[in-house]
Amino acid sequence: MPEPRDITVLIVDDDPVVTAALHAQVNRVLGFRVVGIAHTGQAALAAAGRFAPRLVLLDLHLPDLPGLEVAHRLRRPEQPPIDIIVISGRKESATVRAAMQRGALYYLVKPTRAGTLEQTLLRYAATAEQLESGDRFAEQQEIDRIFRTLHLDQGVRPKSISAATEQAVLDALAAVPEDVSAHELAGMIGVSRATARRYLEHLADRGLLEGRPKYGPTGRPQHRYRVR
Repeated sequence: MPEPRDITVLIVDDDPVVTAALHAQVNRVLGFRVVGIAHTGQAALAAAGRFAPRLVLLDLHLPDLPGLEVAHRLRRPEQPPIDIIVISGRKESATVRAAMQRGALYYLVKPTRAGTLEQTLLRYAATAEQLESGDRFAEQQEIDRIFRTLHLDQGVRPKSISAATEQAVLDALAAVPEDVSAHELAGMIGVSRATARRYLEHLADRGLLEGRPKYGPTGRPQHRYRVR
């Protein structure tokens, strides 16, 4: 089996402090790799042509071109397929709507916490994996699940699932290279085995984790989980 390739990322922002912070944050997320940084719109277009990144993290305030114009040019039909996540300080509804119309998959407001960016990237990776499977979706619910995975619909979180513990589970699994069981996760984050299992199953249902049974010599199979 070939090794999975990292999702390549181009960071576009006119502030070197911001790009340095984003560079460090992205490279800490398993499965992602920064291939370029651009501080202007023209540099972004040139870097996209040179590196053909899979994902662009795009600021909307650039010194030479509007970020929305850069997004439009990046997504022209003759260009290689590129996904865009906007990271901007602008909060006007018209700007958010325009970003969506230019093809932005998501919109993060500055300043963006490292945990928020990490979770967004993991959701993006899980969504991309499902879309690249080549399978035909048999039911509307399967497509609904993909959109919920990408946009993290808060309305679907059960009352028994807290955002803090959910993030602790994701952080714990992202920090280890191998898959883990509910029993192992319970010891890692200090919860009961039943609680660990509940969160693992919830995150797997949302597409953020991959679960698979491991069969031993006797007894029921043990389910083990890893970050997608």
